Amino acid sequence: MDFDFKKAEQALDKLSFPDRLKSVGHLIKYTFTIIGEDEDIIKPWIRMLLYNFVMVSGLFYAWLGWWYELPLEGWGLFVAVVLFIYKYFYYNKQEMRMSHIVYETIIGNDPSYKSAVAACKPIQSQTRKIAWLDILMAFVNKAKFAGGGFVMMLVRLFIAGIGEVWDLVNHYLLPSVAVDRLEIKPGVKKMKTLKSQVPESLVGVFGIDFLGSVTRRIVVPVYIVLGIIAVGLGIWLSGSLPSTEIQGAEEPAKYWFTTLQFSWVPVIIALWVGKLISSLIARTVTGIKVIYFTIFYTKITHPDRIMEKLQDDLVNYLKLKEVDEVKDLDKQGTEEE
Repeated sequence: MDFDFKKAEQALDKLSFPDRLKSVGHLIKYTFTIIGEDEDIIKPWIRMLLYNFVMVSGLFYAWLGWWYELPLEGWGLFVAVVLFIYKYFYYNKQEMRMSHIVYETIIGNDPSYKSAVAACKPIQSQTRKIAWLDILMAFVNKAKFAGGGFVMMLVRLFIAGIGEVWDLVNHYLLPSVAVDRLEIKPGVKKMKTLKSQVPESLVGVFGIDFLGSVTRRIVVPVYIVLGIIAVGLGIWLSGSLPSTEIQGAEEPAKYWFTTLQFSWVPVIIALWVGKLISSLIARTVTGIKVIYFTIFYTKITHPDRIMEKLQDDLVNYLKLKEVDEVKDLDKQGTEEE
């Protein structure tokens, strides 16, 4: 069967948001069955959330403190900046530990977070290299390429394409290091041969960004709702919170106010809550990907090591069998064969 990866990705991209959300829900459900085998799997995820909470809270405390002269706002900014710079290294360290715990769990061992820390110490240099690549890709993706015309359009498309490819490469590199302790260059080379090793039952989902832009699609309405609530509270609580006077118009007949007392505190708090929610979703998506691709990598490269009782469940998990578009493409590929 010659499966069309591009067509599969396009099919998933065309999923309506409710259907995509439903598919992600099924994926999360299967993910929790894996986590149920060993609760230590989620400990790196919890640490990433705590790290992110301190980083984001420090930044917003500094912002609020700068406006309203709160104590130690400078330290809040300092902590936020330091944690932001180091976050790529910390996140990759935790993701590597999560990948190790997942692998040890599905092959029948009983790993702990402490054992994962010890096991990942010899591969710290590879972890740092992946972090540096993450930083490079973050810089490239955020770089502004001004100008119009056909050439600049191609440059922007190329940059966007690199970001998508790196996301996939990154999540196959993690288990290649965590499981087989490969260096980055051999790990990238091995990726080129992985496709030929994929079992026919799984070829339909190899190389698909199954979560797509679901994070962004969930977060936008959250920010909209929080924004509406924050504006309402900013007006309502202006008498009891630090507030500023917003000048309206001299003709109240045309506008509903001439001057308005408004507190920005609820707005800053709403942005803080929104950022925490978006970070929670982003870290959860990353955790799901680490679990998924670690299992996929193990199934491709070391299928004989996986516990017998998990073999069927893991194949169903990896096949995204609840996503109708993938099943339809599988059927189509079978008919064409």
